[in-house]
Amino acid sequence: MLRGTILKKARASITELTADTETGFAEKPVPFEAIIHIIDGNHDIADGRPPLLLTNQFASALAHEVRNPLSNISMAVKLLMSSEISAEQKLYLDIIMRGSGRINSLITDLLTSFHDDDMLSAKHSIHQLLDDVLVMNADRIMLKNIHVSKHYTTLDCRILGNKEKIKIALTNIIINAIDAMPPDGGELKLLTKSMNGNCIIEIQDNGIGISKENLLKIFNPYFTDKPGGMGLGLSTTMDILSMNNCKVDVQSEPGKGTRFILSFDRLQTVSEITT
Repeated sequence: MLRGTILKKARASITELTADTETGFAEKPVPFEAIIHIIDGNHDIADGRPPLLLTNQFASALAHEVRNPLSNISMAVKLLMSSEISAEQKLYLDIIMRGSGRINSLITDLLTSFHDDDMLSAKHSIHQLLDDVLVMNADRIMLKNIHVSKHYTTLDCRILGNKEKIKIALTNIIINAIDAMPPDGGELKLLTKSMNGNCIIEIQDNGIGISKENLLKIFNPYFTDKPGGMGLGLSTTMDILSMNNCKVDVQSEPGKGTRFILSFDRLQTVSEITT
């Protein structure tokens, strides 16, 4: 009885979260389109407010609305974990808890990045960024039994950028790769190299691939061929990478897989920094 009640409350929290994102917020709702489109900084939104203010207002409201049901879900999972459960049930509850914690961290990072974006730009190791993203997505990789192979250049190099936002962009690409691959047979390849004064990151999968026609649209807001997808992940990714001086190339062949090639301005190798 207790477990059924807890699950019912958790389900209600998820439903509440979905309803909020569809209908807006009680206080001064912000047009969703004002955020997800690539906004030219020289143009104001129809109501005259600068785009950044709209984004900040939306982010603050979103943080409040998401954290309420998220707290309910976390409490429900903790109660379930305190009861008698099997090892398999504990495994999946642990995944839910880590996911909830990750969402909470993302909200905090998002709000922080809006307050003082310039201060968050620093030198970061591309290998550390990739390893952090792999850890963040370890549960998803495990559940689909994806094999990850890393082919890192001997000399790591550093790039200048907003670490948390770059990790969001890398996460979006890797999640798309995971979703495109079959379970028990997917292979995710990560390659880094330094070439022509640039730090190169390649993310390759052996998934279903992308048609030539769709390849021209993948960075357009709202474009998706994924069931239940919103078409915002890659448009946001392109926005983030462009702001962090990264050029993006995508190569794909239907039935064989997709490769994202990211080219960042190279600062210096780690060995150059430490010597």
